[in-house]
Amino acid sequence: MIILISGQAGSGKSRYAESRLSELDGTPKIYIATSEIHDDEMKERVKIHRAMRKGRGFLTIERARNLGGLDIPPGASVIIESLTAWTANEMFTAQGVKDSGHVIADIWHDFRLIAERAGDVVIVADDVLSDGVKYDALTEEYMRTLAGLMVKIAGVADEVIEVFAGIAVKYKP
Repeated sequence: MIILISGQAGSGKSRYAESRLSELDGTPKIYIATSEIHDDEMKERVKIHRAMRKGRGFLTIERARNLGGLDIPPGASVIIESLTAWTANEMFTAQGVKDSGHVIADIWHDFRLIAERAGDVVIVADDVLSDGVKYDALTEEYMRTLAGLMVKIAGVADEVIEVFAGIAVKYKP
């Protein structure tokens, strides 16, 4: 089963995703954390997320890119937190900005590898697409890349859910 969960920052999507993953039958339960820590704000967010997972039976893997290389046991239940950070990590590298077509292809390839190995995949994405603000060209390209990935994943997902103020709204099925 593939479940895509989206929502704005602070919406409760991570808590919902972790609860949803806990309901699934796969063993082990693997939490792939994709955020890189670049500042104190991100350090605090990661600390909060680690505390939320504590004692819940998740095996946490912190990896920012190239997720397809992870050794995912067959039948595992996997949460990828988050597509938003993963996309940024793949697009903006120390070597420069990677072409969006390559970013989409690379992430899609890695996502499919994980989905083929795992029994269930829950992938979390931030809704950064609906604020109506006009950004610089590079940020707009990143947002189009993220949107393209969300559309591809939603297309193969068994469930697509948006979380707003802690309330989950199911769009698919």
